[in-house]
Amino acid sequence: MLYFELLCGASGDMILASLVDLGVPLSYLRGRLRRLEIPGLTIRQTRRVRAGRSCLQLAITWSEVRQREYRNLAAILTLLKRGEYPPTVVATCRRILNRLAEAESQVHGVAVEHVHFHEIGAVDTVVDVLSFALALDYLEVEQVLFSTLTVGSGTVDTAHGRLSVPAPATRVMLSGFRVRPLDTGTEILTPTGCAILTACGRQVSGGQEAGKAEGRRLGEGFGCGQKNIPGFPDYLRVLHLFR
Repeated sequence: MLYFELLCGASGDMILASLVDLGVPLSYLRGRLRRLEIPGLTIRQTRRVRAGRSCLQLAITWSEVRQREYRNLAAILTLLKRGEYPPTVVATCRRILNRLAEAESQVHGVAVEHVHFHEIGAVDTVVDVLSFALALDYLEVEQVLFSTLTVGSGTVDTAHGRLSVPAPATRVMLSGFRVRPLDTGTEILTPTGCAILTACGRQVSGGQEAGKAEGRRLGEGFGCGQKNIPGFPDYLRVLHLFR
C-alpha cells in the first residue's frame, strides 16, 4: 500500500520523484520509457532541501516534438500501445488520462473524444502518468491512499490565459474530496497530480489520516517540484506500508 501525504500540494513530477526516492529505480523507468521513442527524452535526479527536508527532484527534458502528435486521448493511448506495456500499466494510464479528459470536457463543454489537450498533451505529463503506472507495477502495489488535498492560491498561466488557482480542470476533479487551501500565492496541486491521486487512490481524511496510514513500514520517499515556496513544506511524502 502507498500513502501520499500532501503537505503542500502535488504535481506529476513530485509524485514520481517521491516514488523514485522510495526506491523505484530510475534506470527501470528510463528503460521502459525508451519504448515511447520520444526524441531526446531524459530524466535526471537531484537532491534538494525543502523546509529542512532532503527531497528528490526530477528534471524531465526532451527534444522538440510536434505537439499535434500528443493532442488527444486516442493519440496518447496509441503511443502507449506501441510500447507494449503490461495490461495493468496501460489500464492505470487509461484511468488517469480519462479522468483528465473528462474534467477538460466538462470545463470546455465538448465531448471527451473532441478534447484537445494542453495539460495531457505535454510530453512531461505523458511521462509522469506512465511512470506512475510503471512504479505501481514495480512495487506490486494494489492500494493507494492519500491525505487531504492541499491547494494553493493566486493565478496560473495556461493555454487559455491567466486563470485563478486551482485551475478549472483541477477544480472539477476536487469535487467530493476534502480540500485545504494554503496561501502560497502559486499553484501547488496541478491537474496531472490531482488526476493521478483521485483516479487511482482513495482519500482518508480528517482524524483518520494518520490511522489509515498505519502498518509495517517498508519505506518512505520525499519528492519536490521545481518551485521553492518560502514558509511552506513544499514537498510530497509517500509511505510504503504492508498491512
